[in-house]
Amino acid sequence: MAACGVQKFIESTQLLSGSDEHQDSALRKRKRMMSNRESARRSRVHKKKHLGDLMLQVSQLMSDNKYMAINLKDTTQMFLNVDSENSVLRTQLAELTHRFESLTNIINGFNSMSDDHDTEASIMCGVDDEILVHCDNMWHDNLQFMVDMFLN
Repeated sequence: MAACGVQKFIESTQLLSGSDEHQDSALRKRKRMMSNRESARRSRVHKKKHLGDLMLQVSQLMSDNKYMAINLKDTTQMFLNVDSENSVLRTQLAELTHRFESLTNIINGFNSMSDDHDTEASIMCGVDDEILVHCDNMWHDNLQFMVDMFLN
């Protein structure tokens, strides 16, 4: 009988021990679930904050991009204006250079004609002075006409 009582004691101790193990296991499981829930909550909060930061960054980058696009448009327009002005100035330079060369040629031509005219006048001493004055006036009028033509 004593053996039977010991046996019952051992069985009841095992039952209590098994029950304690079961309670410990349930307690650990509950703690693990709570820890997992807290970890998931922190993860959601972190994810939400990260998404907010990314949205703020997208907004800032879009604003910067808009500013740069406007700046690029203004700079391009200024470049086109300056390029157009440079084109006009190059054309004017070419035209004025051509006029200058033409006027130089005319002056050189008239100077050589004047030298020839003076030589002829000295040779033709007997020609009427009135005719020489008339020719000289025509020559000067012609010179003035040519200069006016090239300057306008």
